[in-house]
Amino acid sequence: MRLFPIVMALLLLADPSRADETPGPVADPTAIPAPDLQPTDQTPEGTPRHTGTSFTPLFAPIPFKNTQVGWGLVLMAGAIHRFDPDTTYKPSTGAVCGFYTENQSWGVMAVEVARFSRDRWRARGVLSHMDVNYDFYGIGEDAGSAGVAFGIEQKMDFAVLSGLRRVTHGVYAGAAAMWLGTTAKPKSELPPDVQPPSDDLSHANLVAPGLQAELDTRDDDYWPSHGSLAKLKGWFYASGLGSTREFQRYALFWSWYTRVSKPIVLATNANGLAVSGDVPFYALPALGTGLGGLRGYTQGRYRDRVAVTVQAEARYHTQGRLGAVMFGGFGQVAPEVSGLGKAEVLPAGGVGLRFQLTRSYPMHMRFDYAWGKDAPLFYFSVAEAF
Repeated sequence: MRLFPIVMALLLLADPSRADETPGPVADPTAIPAPDLQPTDQTPEGTPRHTGTSFTPLFAPIPFKNTQVGWGLVLMAGAIHRFDPDTTYKPSTGAVCGFYTENQSWGVMAVEVARFSRDRWRARGVLSHMDVNYDFYGIGEDAGSAGVAFGIEQKMDFAVLSGLRRVTHGVYAGAAAMWLGTTAKPKSELPPDVQPPSDDLSHANLVAPGLQAELDTRDDDYWPSHGSLAKLKGWFYASGLGSTREFQRYALFWSWYTRVSKPIVLATNANGLAVSGDVPFYALPALGTGLGGLRGYTQGRYRDRVAVTVQAEARYHTQGRLGAVMFGGFGQVAPEVSGLGKAEVLPAGGVGLRFQLTRSYPMHMRFDYAWGKDAPLFYFSVAEAF
């Protein structure tokens, strides 16, 4: 699961077990926090636009409906603010978020993305607790295609802290640390076709140091019209630090933006995730999760040890507060990198509307309708998919 733009909302949302029914649209809000092991990827990061003030409050109540978690509500309260009085540099963003659903999933989160010393230093922190009910479909593309799932209840407490320093213009590098305490258990008897490793259905403490590098040449963090954002991350879960599982998780993210005409921007994205070692199922790479998650697929339905996605999106904006998008792409999962050549290509596409929440900053409420191999999905959230 993955959690925030407002709270990253994690994964795994929808019920494909009704294969004999005509699939209809389901609400799948990326606004709900879901425990992605990359939680800080979901946070908004500010914008260089001048506002004439050092503090801009934000508040967003977001109702949603999903066939897995039912009706729910996400609340976000936060502020765009500055530690540096120089308004030619991007500001900081802080928020507290919470959600509750009719299937009794709930969570709270606090996030701060801070910039200091004329953006020479960047610090990010996330603190969260979640109790989430979701469907697990198994591991591998065959399990995702079969659509056989069983319910999981997972409690999670996690904390992430990272610090990056500017190495040269637009390039940052630094270190991070993560702790995740979690217990996952089945809500009913497991079907014979879906059997996660028994060690995964117990309490785990996952502790990892990490290394991170970023290239950020965007002209705006909320609605960029040119530049690139690239992220390279590695997490190293080690028993010597108190982790109950030893594994490594690597993530590569790249987005590129260019203005096609005055009102239209082309945004492209490529995403790659891979793991090695003794990885619990909820830490495996999955389509539809995290920053740049492929829209059109139930979060977590397709998961394996390697996942890649490629997307493109045309973004149109009026001179006022309304906008529209059209997007398409594909994703793959495989047990190893060499298996991607034989893995099924999972296509996706969709359209969406945008509404700018504040006049000072181009942060949007987004409404997306996406389709893929399985049932179409409806998304509404805050901030762009990538």
